[in-house]
Amino acid sequence: MIEQLKDYQLNTFDTEYVDEQKWPVIKRCIDRDFPDGKFSFLDIGGGNGLFADRILTHYPQSHGTVLDNSALLINKNKPHDRKRVIVNSVENIGTGNNEKYDLIFLNWLLHHLVDNTYKLSRQNIDGTLRTVRSLLAEGGRVSIFENMYNGLIFDRAPGWLVYQLTSQKLIAPIVAKAGANTAGVGVCFLSERQWFSCIRERGFEILDYYQDDVWEIPWTWNLFLHIRKIYCGHFWLRI
Repeated sequence: MIEQLKDYQLNTFDTEYVDEQKWPVIKRCIDRDFPDGKFSFLDIGGGNGLFADRILTHYPQSHGTVLDNSALLINKNKPHDRKRVIVNSVENIGTGNNEKYDLIFLNWLLHHLVDNTYKLSRQNIDGTLRTVRSLLAEGGRVSIFENMYNGLIFDRAPGWLVYQLTSQKLIAPIVAKAGANTAGVGVCFLSERQWFSCIRERGFEILDYYQDDVWEIPWTWNLFLHIRKIYCGHFWLRI
């Protein structure tokens, strides 16, 4: 079962991460593949709906659904006649759902699909990508923003180490003071190589990939978390 953050942790995510640098990356892909601007979309983990509202504003013939398992964030959505909001977890929407979407967004969602082990967390990511495939209309597209945690020598090490630290409830107060807002619940970051692999293994074709600027990180992250570099990546997919 996917772990859920507490309300005080969720308040941190009451923002919009698709900023003025990242918005053109998505807009370029949408304009190319949906030139008439007419499409249905599903924003999984869409929270407060700010991103969905931006899509609806720029594409007046679109209509969308915002799905999030947090009532706290869903209730922050502004009403819109072309927007529907659903309080539910992504793990529940694949079964018996016959609705298809032209475009599905996963904005920094996949690394939050944590369970009580790292292995199960990875399985949640894979399962969500399978669910997304089943919800995609013919000719549809999938948009994924994720953070890349690449290792110094062992490429997969940072994501595993960060998960182990953030998922432990006994040391949650210490980890929270160190800046991890998911302390006590967990987070499952992957390296760029891992993201490419798991996306392709689920049968998606990567049409476009965008890499953002490399983050400046403390040297202690390099030393204790085996991190070589971190940056944001965007995947534009089809099946």
